[in-house]
This record gives sequence, C-alpha cells and structure tokens, in this order.
Amino acid sequence: MSRMKRTVPAVLVFLIVSMPVVYYQAGNLVYTQAAANSPDCSGHSARNSPDEFSVELWHEDVTTVTHQKNETLAANLEPLWFDQWENVSIDVPDEAITLAGWVMEHGTDDPWVMVVHGIRSCKANHEVLIPAAWLYQAGYNVILFDMRDHGNSTIEDGLVSAGQREHRDVLAAWEWLQDEKGAEPEHIGAVGISMGAGAVTIAFEQEPRLQSVFLESPYSSMGNVIEEELVFAGFPTFLKDAALFAGKVSSGDNLVKYEPIEAMNAVGDRAVYVVHSLEDVRINTYHGKTMCEAAQASVSEDGLVECWFESSAVAHNDRGREGVLSHVTTMLTHPDEYRDRMVGFFEESIGKPGAVV
Repeated sequence: MSRMKRTVPAVLVFLIVSMPVVYYQAGNLVYTQAAANSPDCSGHSARNSPDEFSVELWHEDVTTVTHQKNETLAANLEPLWFDQWENVSIDVPDEAITLAGWVMEHGTDDPWVMVVHGIRSCKANHEVLIPAAWLYQAGYNVILFDMRDHGNSTIEDGLVSAGQREHRDVLAAWEWLQDEKGAEPEHIGAVGISMGAGAVTIAFEQEPRLQSVFLESPYSSMGNVIEEELVFAGFPTFLKDAALFAGKVSSGDNLVKYEPIEAMNAVGDRAVYVVHSLEDVRINTYHGKTMCEAAQASVSEDGLVECWFESSAVAHNDRGREGVLSHVTTMLTHPDEYRDRMVGFFEESIGKPGAVV
C-alpha cells in the first residue's frame, strides 16, 4: 500500500474523531462569552445607591434617534432619590445562595412589588431604581435584590443562565415577603427588566400564585436571542446548537429548558403588562410583541393583559463617549406616561395602597 493510500484514511479518521471536540470548543466559546457576568455590576454599584443615582448609557448600533439624553428623565433624577431603605438578606431554599436586597417599606400592609434587574446588572442600576421610586412614591412597598452571580449576592459560578436558575431567586424573594413581611400572594407583583423579565416570566409560569408581572423589554425565546446575537456578531447560526450543548456540558444549564413565551400561553386570570421600545436592537421588539399576542390569546375574562410599544432611542455623550441607546429607554423618554401606566396596572392587579385590608 502506498504512503498516500495509508495517509488519507488516517486523516479522515482524525477529522471524524476530532469533529465533536471542535464542535464543543466552538460552542463553548460562544456560550462562555454569552453567559459571562460582570463582577462589578458594569460599574453601577460603585456609582449608584438608593439615595443618589444617575443614568450612564452606552453605544448600540441604532440608526434612529428620537430623544437627546438631556431631554429625558436622566437630566434630573433627584426627585426619585430615596431617603430611607433597609439592607436585607434572602436565602434561596435548598441552595447555598444568599441574595443581597434593599427594602423600601412604608411600614404598612400595602401591596409589595419586586423589581428585578437585567443581565450583568444589579439592584444599583437606574433601570430598577427608577421604577422602584415611582412605585414607592405611589405608596407601594418595594424590594430590589441582586440575583445570584450579580452584585453583592452569592457568586455561584460567575455565569448567567437566562432565567433558568435565576427564576428561583425571584421565587425566593416572593416567599421571603410572605414569611418575613406577612405579604399575601395576591398582593405581590413583580417588575422584570430585560433578562430580569425572563426570570420573572419563568417564575410566573412555575408559580401560579404569582399574580401580576410587568415586563420591560422581555425576550420570548433565549434560543432566538442566541441566534440573533450570532448573526449580529457575524458567526454562523448553526453554532447556536453548539452553544446550547456546551452550556449543558460545562455548567449543567439548559438555556432553553424554560422559555418565557410558554408562560404567556397560560396567563388565565392573572395580569401581564409588556412594554418595549420600537427601536430596541438589544432584544428585538418582536419578542415583546410575541409575548403580548400570546398573553392576549390566553388571558381569561377575569385576567388582565396590557401592552405598550413606543419609540425611545436616546442619543448621549457621557464623559466624551457618544452613542445611541434603545434598550430599556422608554422610562427615560416617556417618564410620566410610564409611571402612570405601571402604577395603574398594579393598582388594578394587586390593589391600591391604602385599600388592602
């Protein structure tokens, strides 16, 4: 047998044997980049606290600008700064996870709202502090907390799981309010921001007594988000399956075990509000519209579903860094309407402050 005849089969065998390894390595590269967290909460913790917080934006590839930053709520947040709050710790049942939280409480039996931050963020982000302030000023008791692997909560593995594990943090806070604050389940609502909306929505599916959720810039399917991120980065979309496979192998996370859209198919007599910027390039607006349509199709006569889609792309120059942001911006560009819609939704779904007996 000639050397060529011996070499070709050997090369083919090597390629066939190595393909699963290459497939896994490529998928693991995508997965670890997508799931990597920001230990410093993207700078929010160092810059913000409940008694003094500001808005710092960044750049997205947005072609449409509808507002300048100095024309938005970001120009003056001082009226929303808190004058009192309490640090709390919340243990997640059956896990070695402790969540760091802030409680803004009126000392009454009024309804509670949990406000849940997004990916690589924390309770010190303006995206959760602003709605928390509006709710508190309207008379609601409010709790914010860092999900696992975020902020000052337990670092489990330094990776996020798109709500697959984090929804248990939401349910832990929901149970803590009942155990420690005497809150009734029907008088507890939740606001979820971006990935926090994913965690809140999965919790909504898993716990039928979670009555009311307000979803800001939600995603309907993490599988779709991964594929869209690959296209945006110029990678082939077949790597989505490789990334999902790598996640299962390296961390045990199945990023699509629970998909938020599934919760919207079972709203029933509960309440859902969806808000999304029409220019959003971080999580495409069709995700919010898909969530809205599914919720409207599954809500019963006794339930409530409302949706709001608005133009809200903000141009900014933060310390010489220019950019345009479109993700989670409606609260900045339409603050009065946002506040009134959110407060009105919770008044209808979990009760008005002062009216709970």
